[in-house]
Amino acid sequence: MKDIASTRRRENLQRLLKPRHIAFVGGRAVEDCINATRKSGFTGQIWAVHPKYEELAGVACVPSLADLPEPPDATLIAVSRERTVDVVAELNAMGAGGAVSIVGEFAETGEDGAALQARLVTAAGDLALVGPNCLGVMNMFDGMAVWGGDNVFSPVTGDGVALISQSGYVAYSVTNVEQALPLGYAISMGNQAVLNVADYIDAMLDDPRVRAIGLYLEGIVDIAAFSTAALRAVKQGVPLVVLKAGGTQESAELAQSHSGTLAVDNEIWSALFRRLAIVEAGSPKALIEALKLLGSPKPPKGNRIVAAANSGGYAAMIGEKGRDVGLEFPAPTQAQRKALRQTVPELVSLMNPLDWNLPWAAMSTPDTSDNGMGVLMDDRCDLLVYFVDWPRDRQVADVWWPTLEGLIQLNNRAECPVVIASVFPDGLPADLRLRLADAGVVTLQGLDDTLAAFSAAACYPVLREQVLADPESRLLPVPATQSAPVATLTEAKGKALLAEYGIPVPVCATGTAEEVIATADSLGYPLAVKLLNADLAHKNHAGAVHLNISDIAGVKHAINAIRASVTRYDPRLDTGHFLIERMVSAPRAEFIAGVSHKPGIGHALVIGRGGTNVEELRDFTTLLLPTSAAQIEDAIHGLSLTRKLRLQDDEVAALTQTIVNIARFAEDNRNTLAELDVNPMLLDQAGRVTAVDAYMRFSN
Repeated sequence: MKDIASTRRRENLQRLLKPRHIAFVGGRAVEDCINATRKSGFTGQIWAVHPKYEELAGVACVPSLADLPEPPDATLIAVSRERTVDVVAELNAMGAGGAVSIVGEFAETGEDGAALQARLVTAAGDLALVGPNCLGVMNMFDGMAVWGGDNVFSPVTGDGVALISQSGYVAYSVTNVEQALPLGYAISMGNQAVLNVADYIDAMLDDPRVRAIGLYLEGIVDIAAFSTAALRAVKQGVPLVVLKAGGTQESAELAQSHSGTLAVDNEIWSALFRRLAIVEAGSPKALIEALKLLGSPKPPKGNRIVAAANSGGYAAMIGEKGRDVGLEFPAPTQAQRKALRQTVPELVSLMNPLDWNLPWAAMSTPDTSDNGMGVLMDDRCDLLVYFVDWPRDRQVADVWWPTLEGLIQLNNRAECPVVIASVFPDGLPADLRLRLADAGVVTLQGLDDTLAAFSAAACYPVLREQVLADPESRLLPVPATQSAPVATLTEAKGKALLAEYGIPVPVCATGTAEEVIATADSLGYPLAVKLLNADLAHKNHAGAVHLNISDIAGVKHAINAIRASVTRYDPRLDTGHFLIERMVSAPRAEFIAGVSHKPGIGHALVIGRGGTNVEELRDFTTLLLPTSAAQIEDAIHGLSLTRKLRLQDDEVAALTQTIVNIARFAEDNRNTLAELDVNPMLLDQAGRVTAVDAYMRFSN
């Protein structure tokens, strides 16, 4: 029944996005919404529902939904939150398509609102409900908006992009401010009570006119559905570009109060995006600029840039800042220099970035910029960009137009894209951007945002290739729900569980002081002596670990010293039991593999440089479980420690297999495992890996 309902709701979402008729339920507040629908270019039927008013915005009212000629394809609801539940139930019962609920004060306001939102979800049934607490949807491919008020509506002919935003104001800002952006769809999701971001991505992927999809996210509602939709986008070759919020404690609290969704840590966000080949943007403007690039007919295939500017100083700055964000600027070959010199005078420096300076621009013709810059677009070029800040005075600006004409010609004949960008954030006026867009040229604004967009867009082909090589391991399951309380295992019990999964652990003995002293000689030296107490999470802080013990006398001394130190640290801790184990000989490096449960996401696996100062070193990568050996191996190769030590293939393979086994253990215990830290895992000179410490917590 769930699959049938999902299919029906998906069909209803298509009715909402391409409606034949739209109903408006509410008082005078819906008049602006009706006018917005008209302004968007909608030519279908518009109905108004109100029990007392004769008309709203010139539309004759019917007293109830039952009086409509037929179930509406789309409905905008602007009544109280309590009444909204009743309207939604009635729409579902009559077989309506979809609805937009613009009223807030549901889950984002606390327990009472969450309870009311739960009733709303039940009432919706198969209805494709957008919101609540949202602005609505617009389809500018077909001239339609079900929107919460007046707005700029820009028709899109041909292909374009989509924006799906958890924030209504982000959608409002983009649709009212951005120009030369072929925004075919804009969706303000609100609380995602019924439809969530995965549903909207799927709907966008059903429309072949959508070349790329931009996302603004504050939290995840259904991680399994999100991963399925994102992988569908990867297979179809439709890039997803995301700007996220809510990744710190402070922003998470704001996100919770804003849209009532569960926020996600920054590291987990990034792990999720890498896993699903989603391009991450660092600012609203970088999101839009990357969306323009990836949604263009010729998106860049890599990070190799040929750049030109009207200033030597700017050219140097572009190169410096570009390399800082991972861009490459291939130097011209001798043949290219010779060919370029035949086109341009001596005052143009033959470098990349190229100083296409002001005196030369005054002499430039369309053919000189077409042929001159075209010389540099060999198979080492993924994108050519020309930076220019357009003068306000038209007569002053005219000197630059022949250069741009030549670049339009070059873009029409080149395989890789030609982009016109400004250094200043407002350096290209709207009329120029629209003129260039009509000519098929992507325009970007602001040096930093432009370079960030290049860097972000260049990631997509690499990420997509990685995902397509290993697609099945990228899907995420519905996360397990864990309950409190949580119990901590002793290190010895934790290691015994790991050993059952083929994870090497040291030879050891446990027991009272007398018992471990009696067994010490049989283990062999040197030994590590540790207090065995599940209530002590950080043994080093309490002085509960002694290393490199070489004889029985040393074992006895270590036990006495540990007892004294731990008693000073916390006299409530029991100091009666110990763990002794033979130390790894000739250790080469310390690694960590840590697993933790993230509500709403599942388990995250951290792979990195181990030891006592993991957080300070910041040399780690986060993956989500389940994962694959290929992803784990890539994570190991990405560590600074791996590159520093120049690890051999067999050493990487040993680390990979150990962490694969740890991940398998975590997956088999996904319903109860709350936390697992194997730190350090020692790699020795012989290429063997040993888990020498383990911290494990399970929910009951």
